[in-house]
Amino acid sequence: MSKLVSTSNLSSLNRHRNFSVILSSRSLLTPIQYSNNNNKSLTTFSNSPPLKSSFSNPRIFHFSFPNSSHRKNLLIRAFESSASETTKEEVGEEKKKGETENGSVKGKNDDEYPSGEFEFKEITGWNSFVVKCRMLIAFPWQRVRKGSVLTMKLRGQISEQLKSRFSSGLSLPQICENFTKAAYDPRISGIYLQIEPLNCGWGKAEEIRRHIVNFKKSGKFIVAYVPICQEKEYYLASACGEMYCPPSTYFALYGLTVQSSFLGGVFEKVGIEPQVERIGKYKSAGDQLTRKSMSEENCEMLTALLDNIYGNWLDKISSTLGKKREEIQSFVDEGVFQVERLKEEGWITNIRYDDEVVDMLKERLGQEKDDKLQMVDYKKYSRVRNWTLGLTGGKDMIAVIRASGSITRVKGSLSISSSGIVGEQFIEKIRKVRESKRYKAVVIRIDSPGGDALASDLMWREIKLLAATKPVVASMSDVAASGGYYMAMAAGCIVAEDLTLTGSIGVVTGKFNLGKLYEKIGFNKEIISRGKFAEVTAAEQRPFRPDEAELFAKSAKNAYKMFRDKAAFSRSMPAEKMEQYAQGRVWTGNDAASRGLVDVLGGFSRAVAIAKQKAGISQDKQVTLVEMSRPSPTLPELLSGTAASIIGLERTVKGVLQDLTSSDGVQARMDGIMFEKLEGASNNNPIFTLIKDYLSSF
Repeated sequence: MSKLVSTSNLSSLNRHRNFSVILSSRSLLTPIQYSNNNNKSLTTFSNSPPLKSSFSNPRIFHFSFPNSSHRKNLLIRAFESSASETTKEEVGEEKKKGETENGSVKGKNDDEYPSGEFEFKEITGWNSFVVKCRMLIAFPWQRVRKGSVLTMKLRGQISEQLKSRFSSGLSLPQICENFTKAAYDPRISGIYLQIEPLNCGWGKAEEIRRHIVNFKKSGKFIVAYVPICQEKEYYLASACGEMYCPPSTYFALYGLTVQSSFLGGVFEKVGIEPQVERIGKYKSAGDQLTRKSMSEENCEMLTALLDNIYGNWLDKISSTLGKKREEIQSFVDEGVFQVERLKEEGWITNIRYDDEVVDMLKERLGQEKDDKLQMVDYKKYSRVRNWTLGLTGGKDMIAVIRASGSITRVKGSLSISSSGIVGEQFIEKIRKVRESKRYKAVVIRIDSPGGDALASDLMWREIKLLAATKPVVASMSDVAASGGYYMAMAAGCIVAEDLTLTGSIGVVTGKFNLGKLYEKIGFNKEIISRGKFAEVTAAEQRPFRPDEAELFAKSAKNAYKMFRDKAAFSRSMPAEKMEQYAQGRVWTGNDAASRGLVDVLGGFSRAVAIAKQKAGISQDKQVTLVEMSRPSPTLPELLSGTAASIIGLERTVKGVLQDLTSSDGVQARMDGIMFEKLEGASNNNPIFTLIKDYLSSF
């Protein structure tokens, strides 16, 4: 499996991603209204305005293969991302066709859609009086003292879903909403942003960075404090304009790497033969199981991807610091880590401890040094309602449906509400919105590497039916690949970040031949069957017969053809042309837009602006966004939250719950490989349990 990592923080990788990518800046955000209650300055960036399987009786068994260096569970899934990219020549040609002033490639229909750019308008006159009255009557837990500093600590995983008050962790929509509220809230003087190692994709990082830039338009200060700084953390902190680090800071801007792991040699030693059928020359899903080294095609793709990502990072940081790209690259290649030199070269504003930054903020606000700085934290400020600040109230409603995580068809008995996309629940929300006349348009926010192909197809159908009754816009976050892209295809318009991972139209299928392993350990298995192909998935003690291998290959090719043709139909593209963009390639949003897989580049605010346009709502008219995925804590979530607060076991508990509730069926995933699950008693085969336990210990 391939991974793109910062050389200094392997542990922060997202377990559902093959790669972390750096997003370039696009349009800025408009204020978002939700109906839920819930001494040397740096230069800032300049800103410009899956598929139904053909298997007759599909059952799969799958393990887990997270990208974290702390935990490695082999997950056997379908439709893995090879994180493929275009060659340098292809990228160059596409940029010539539609390159913008800031160097990013525009979508083919970019000029047809509103930018959704944020414009700060101070609340004055009667509206100001109304806001002050609402503040007076707000509940105690929604009140904030005048002159307060909003403190937010960005650390660890950031979810695309809304969080309940019982949930731990950070929520992207709530983070972004807090930035917007703070910009308009007369009680907030500025923001103190503490940034520590992040475990999220660059799509989310770009969304947060937009809101940082938007907040600065209010004229209020925003200060970043970064004790541990790598590429992603610096990307956010540098946008603040003021960045402080302690003298002992871990500052590691050493560049990015691509890594591929191969189990071919391990399986050979223990007597396991993976029999893999791969469709698409760039589909590297099976390489991790069958090969001992990187293939030429995979190396080509990963090299192009790395060049694209690293080049983009250099461009954005050079823009931030006001230096030439070559200067930034030279500085990084020196391996600079001395914090004093970082200050001298203008990479940070100053060297200060946290308490010294707080004292500086007191002085800036005119407070005595012995006084306590008035602060309001992220969790409390998330309870402040948009209504209180006059940021909602539009009569026109747009429904927001969030689809985040792996896709399953049904919910397990122990699964938690935020553990992924449950097909039957998602379809219920889609039908509710379709049948209601309250909503003028719908925005579906997708952050998924895929999952159950049947569920993806059923959701595609429901989204297609919804799009026939009212405008539907898909907004992509970190990743929308395989099953995630499958869902997006049904929308009338697809909006992606510049480097959202998307596409992954390909298929890999196979099974394990454990004959040699069984022979080594003295294990025997005998099968009595009826039907020519009855043993095709059950007989793991032997390799495929020639006729079985032919059937398996035809099934894989048919599944791929269905996937490709559905994508071609959804994007109004000839199948022959779609074939050029399929073959298992995972595209960045930038490249996908130039090829017609994505309509336009931008963030969530642009998706809202497009939804307003398609619904005939004026861009300067306020709308109310209604979150259909409201947080509702279940017993497992409450228990896992309690465990986190007591002994820090939340992630472990949630991981176990997700493993217990993973569904059967053909998988359409970006980061795995599809295998057939053995029928009947073989589900409890002790040999497979032994293998899973062994591989999970890596």
